Amino acid sequence: MFRLPRFLGVLAAGAALVVVPAHGAGAVERDAAAPNVLGACAELTDQGPGWASLRNDCGVEISGSVELSSGQNPECVTIAAHGTGTVRWEGSGTAEHAYDCLT
Repeated sequence: MFRLPRFLGVLAAGAALVVVPAHGAGAVERDAAAPNVLGACAELTDQGPGWASLRNDCGVEISGSVELSSGQNPECVTIAAHGTGTVRWEGSGTAEHAYDCLT
């Protein structure tokens, strides 16, 4: 039977862990029901009647939106790296959570 030296097994296991980004793995679990989910960059920071403010927690430009309690999904807005953006909609509904849009 072939056996790897102990330190090679540890290195191989460590390399496998590095491949999966932490924010990508959590995004699938957290936003599984949201449409067009890319990752966990967009965060809901504030809202009012017909608008929601989003913060981009990532170092790349993204598109983001919110899922409303009324079941609607407003159009995605572009948000600069580490910037903020505002999603607007007409009608009822409050923002349940933010999500990253696929472009």
